[in-house]
Amino acid sequence: MDTAEEVYHMIIGAGAHGTALSAIINYYDHTYGFQDFMAMVYILPWVVKMEFDKESFIRLEKMNLLQKKMLKEALQLYGIEEVSNIKQANTRAWVINDTYVLKYNENQSEFDKSILLNRLLFSEGVPAIEYLTTGNNKSYVFLDNKYWCLMKKIRGTHLDPFVGDTKGNGILLGRAVAVLHKALKSMDEKVEVWDNDFFKELSSWILPELNKNGVTFDDAMSQIFAFEPIYRTLPRQIIHRDMHPQNLLYEDSVFTGYLDFDLSQRNVRIFDLVYLGCSLLVDNYKDETRLNQWHDIFTGVIQGYTELSRLSADEYSAIPVLFLFDEILFTAFFFRIGQPEVAKSCAEMTKWMFENSSSIFLQE
Repeated sequence: MDTAEEVYHMIIGAGAHGTALSAIINYYDHTYGFQDFMAMVYILPWVVKMEFDKESFIRLEKMNLLQKKMLKEALQLYGIEEVSNIKQANTRAWVINDTYVLKYNENQSEFDKSILLNRLLFSEGVPAIEYLTTGNNKSYVFLDNKYWCLMKKIRGTHLDPFVGDTKGNGILLGRAVAVLHKALKSMDEKVEVWDNDFFKELSSWILPELNKNGVTFDDAMSQIFAFEPIYRTLPRQIIHRDMHPQNLLYEDSVFTGYLDFDLSQRNVRIFDLVYLGCSLLVDNYKDETRLNQWHDIFTGVIQGYTELSRLSADEYSAIPVLFLFDEILFTAFFFRIGQPEVAKSCAEMTKWMFENSSSIFLQE
């Protein structure tokens, strides 16, 4: 294979499977992680442009070859005719003219829920998304069997908690979750959401999917089932359910807004903290330095949350068990959508967490 020096003046095209391509990107750009991989799973063809200066990686540009015409058609229904710049933010969302975000969803009820939650939060002064309406006062439009909505772009960027003061960054994230939970708690009777039960999920689809693929977590599952009586007593409310750093925006360490309430449901509130912690652990648990940083971050997350909202002893005890459940859920999910290699990676992480839970998870 030619070195970067030998191909310095060349433009090279290469084709690869998504997992292999993601591994290559991660080699050059360590910020490209699991959530970025998930953002490209359903995009075919998925094209990226990587620029180098000799052996130094400069930038990555993601390109979707099929969507621009559809995006402009949707924007016209919102009265946006002049489109100078379109940048894909994730699988389902694009930044338009650095001013708006256009997003689609196949599930109308998820959009209805997300729009209502954001409008209630926005009306209470919580930094949430401001949805725009079409010329005939509709919140979304239906094109190509998808529902499209237009939002004002919230200023700010995603916080990388591994850069700088790791514990301080965790505190910022934990406070943001606590503020959101307090606001969502007041909306429990105003918004209709799925009242989820993790143990019903286990029996209805997670365990059947794992059994179908020959995956077992006997010891971990024994711990989870023994936890059920405590789960039934934990504080429940509307939660975000997709709480990871990409859905929290900051500007100069000042929180500026929450994103993506499509998966919001009623469940145990501690799960949002667990999901956040798990999203930060998945790409880093095999690296001792990063794992130590993660521990500082998650310690900060819990500290920041409890500064504003106290956790019970049962909630503390639930943290390691819900970490196991979350990764088991992802193992089944990726088998279900035809991503067996990612599912096996999740299974590996599940076993690692079970074996190391006493050394990595917090105690009250």
